[in-house]
Amino acid sequence: MKTLGAVLVGGASTRFGSDKSLARLGDITMLQVIHENLLAAGLDSFVYVGGRAREGFDPTFRHVPDAIADVDDEDHSSLRGILAALTHAWATDHEAVVILGCDVPLVTIDTIRRLVSALDVSDVSVAECDGDHWSILAARTDIREHVLAQYLAGRRAIHRALTDLRISRVACTTTECTNVNDVATLQLITKKLSNDV
Repeated sequence: MKTLGAVLVGGASTRFGSDKSLARLGDITMLQVIHENLLAAGLDSFVYVGGRAREGFDPTFRHVPDAIADVDDEDHSSLRGILAALTHAWATDHEAVVILGCDVPLVTIDTIRRLVSALDVSDVSVAECDGDHWSILAARTDIREHVLAQYLAGRRAIHRALTDLRISRVACTTTECTNVNDVATLQLITKKLSNDV
């Protein structure tokens, strides 16, 4: 299954105080960490979605504006980012897309692969750890029209927009589901990772 890896970077990062995707986790940015894991998982191509283009990234890791979703508003919700990722995947003949928030850098290669495998029997697969974790998901590209219809109907919550689809839950660890929403969390996981080395 030809699969795109997409990282959502379009949020304002208001709680974090600066661009989360460019915050450093050790020697590299969180966005680079996620890109390397998507690459190692064997996906076919890679984009980051929303916000502005970043300097210094591998040219095969392309920027996709969320305007590609072709909806007429200034909303920058995660659902619009998902719609943009699906639209790009559909336009570039991918059958599926793995979509990760830029603030979940600890998702493992194994989990990424299991999310893709789960699409053999479902439309969407989502990480599950004490509930669904919608910052970590994979989807078949052919759900794009459904998501667009949900978006145009005013839905912005991911779980509500996808509820009518066949959904698989993929178990993952608490560590993988850590959202780096503030500097304190970033410092905590950076310290933990350096202690584990």
